[in-house]
Amino acid sequence: MHNKIKLFAKSTLALCVSLSLIPVVHAQEDEPSTKTGQANSKDIEIISISARGRTESIQSVPDSVTAFSSDMIESARISNFQDVAALTPNLTQLDNFRPGLARISIRGLITPQVGDPPLAFVVDGVTASDLEFINQDLVDVERIEVMRGAQGALYGRGAVGGAVLITTKQPIEEFEGSVKGSYSNGNAYHLSGVLSGSLNEEDTAYFRVGGYSKSSDGLIDNTLLNDEADALDEDSIFGQLQFDLFDDTSLNIKGRYTTSTAGFAYYQGVTEDSIEDFSIQTSQNIKNRDERDVYEISAKLSQDYDLGTFDFITAYSKSENEHFYDGDYSADATFIDTDDFFRAPFGTAGELDVESFTVESRFTSQSEQPLRWAVSLFYQDRQRDSVVSFLDDFAGDTPRTRSDFSDDDIYLVIADNNSSKAWAVSGQVNYDITEKLELTGALRFDHDKRESFDPNFADDTFAKKTFSQSQPKVTLAYQATPNVLLYSSYSKGFRSGGFNEPAEGISRTFNKEVSDSIEAGFKTTLFDNSVTLNGAVFSIAQDDAQMTKFNVRTFTLENLAIDEVDTKGAELEVAVAATDNLDIRFSAGYIDSDIKKFARDPSLVGETMFWVPEYNLTLSATHHHELNDTWTLTSRASLQVDGPKSFDISAPQIRSSQYRFINAGIGIKSEEWTLQLFVKNLTDERTIEDIFLLDDGVTEYARQPNKPRTYGIEASYRF
Repeated sequence: MHNKIKLFAKSTLALCVSLSLIPVVHAQEDEPSTKTGQANSKDIEIISISARGRTESIQSVPDSVTAFSSDMIESARISNFQDVAALTPNLTQLDNFRPGLARISIRGLITPQVGDPPLAFVVDGVTASDLEFINQDLVDVERIEVMRGAQGALYGRGAVGGAVLITTKQPIEEFEGSVKGSYSNGNAYHLSGVLSGSLNEEDTAYFRVGGYSKSSDGLIDNTLLNDEADALDEDSIFGQLQFDLFDDTSLNIKGRYTTSTAGFAYYQGVTEDSIEDFSIQTSQNIKNRDERDVYEISAKLSQDYDLGTFDFITAYSKSENEHFYDGDYSADATFIDTDDFFRAPFGTAGELDVESFTVESRFTSQSEQPLRWAVSLFYQDRQRDSVVSFLDDFAGDTPRTRSDFSDDDIYLVIADNNSSKAWAVSGQVNYDITEKLELTGALRFDHDKRESFDPNFADDTFAKKTFSQSQPKVTLAYQATPNVLLYSSYSKGFRSGGFNEPAEGISRTFNKEVSDSIEAGFKTTLFDNSVTLNGAVFSIAQDDAQMTKFNVRTFTLENLAIDEVDTKGAELEVAVAATDNLDIRFSAGYIDSDIKKFARDPSLVGETMFWVPEYNLTLSATHHHELNDTWTLTSRASLQVDGPKSFDISAPQIRSSQYRFINAGIGIKSEEWTLQLFVKNLTDERTIEDIFLLDDGVTEYARQPNKPRTYGIEASYRF
């Protein structure tokens, strides 16, 4: 561990030195959401957040929270969850097999490919029921909050590692709108627009509507097909209606529809010696395509009382996905061996439908009182149905699409109908023991009944089990001075168990995951409100940590339960208003995870948890310079460093290098217009996004690379 800390420190120093060689570039900030102390031009932005269910300054919340205001989202060009993760300590997201999936890691807790992610993803109070609803573009967003550490007491099962809260921009009575367009390499464009205003003269009904369209030819070559493997076409529309029914009652109705067609699964065949040889390119004879439609609609009724505020939220979500790809990830027809599933060339067709209905009610007390409380009830019904078909593909290097295959080519079908009916009850109390000492206690009980069966063999494959868990959280916060907050907390996290796809030799059920987390932290505001310095240390003990293994014999995914995993870590965030025009931010996260017990494979005891980088660091500089009364020169640069990690439970010796990414932008801005040039991954750093063992007999792996350098121009107009 001592060597890891030394490496962490050296990397932090290298990051600072490297960024000092980059020209300072930044986008202009507007007025901050909230400021502490006396306002002056060098105050750092202090964001107001709602992580604990009520509006509070981020510096007064005794939790590790990273937050992004709308101005920060715009200047950093945050458009998806991966962009958020890149700027947050101990949070990562890697692209996965297809666009609807995401491999998220937070504080050493990972996303198994079978099962639920390690965090709750909440948009305007609605908790996403499945990973399919997380990996979408973030559009028209007012604020993003990332809570780290088990948040099950507040946000329920699945928040075992944290919670991400998205607040979208709300309809307003003043008519306003914006349009934005960009063009970048790969013949890629992105067009979007938003309109908002009042629907009547009394200003009791408002609307907000928008949408976007984006397309790209792609940047990753499929050398056999002489085409790009990562092409994308996506369109989305969204809208809100807000009604002030009475003086104390409001209703918000929201909807969104997104449709996309994308290239995916652009894996490359590598060996243990060539996992980071990125001269190896994709060469597949099947044109891989993923088609996805996502529907979301929700309604929120809010009523204010003398005692507090009552919210009733209901939501319906549906995702429909069809995809077809080169299952052996190769065009080499010589890979034929009847003893090995992967030696026979084949195509794979997949269908996945997810449908959920959610109801939640909350009652939150008034904030201006020593004893504050909140209670809630939750219910969710989710259906997740999948079908995977395997088809013979002995055409060798002959280019093929889905239409070139028939049902006669199918030789294996794996299907799974999976349902979850869950309910929960929770409560939270905040009590000011003294003016400086606050005690917070929260408790939630989750109950999740799950069923699974293959509809073709329902009687033989039917499985049913209920997973439940109480999730307490206790926090003690001490406001040592007006600008120094100290806190410590204990929390329990819970991730529901479930069922693997029915297959011979595969364990049908995987256990629930339970964790115990201890954290101590501080938040400080220094030097006349021009610096914020926040940090935390934590320890997490996981029981039955969920991890997915790819079975090369049956070509199925199996969620395993690693008996005991211990994780220790630290986080640091610094924001500095260096001058009137220059803002510098630095964040760092460090993880030391250790598999303590694994009955199924004792040889892995002592290994680190897979997919968890040892550290991540980010340093950014933002700057603005007034050119005249109308125009301002804006610029921004950031450097991100990701530490080494291992990937495959079957090959723990496979580890990545340290990766570095540089992003930058420069432009001009007025009250209405913004025009900028941007580049993402300036040095064209190539990395491993996904990798797994194809054949343990010849140690062959399938590797999916990251996207190469992206650069372009963007313009926006606000009215």
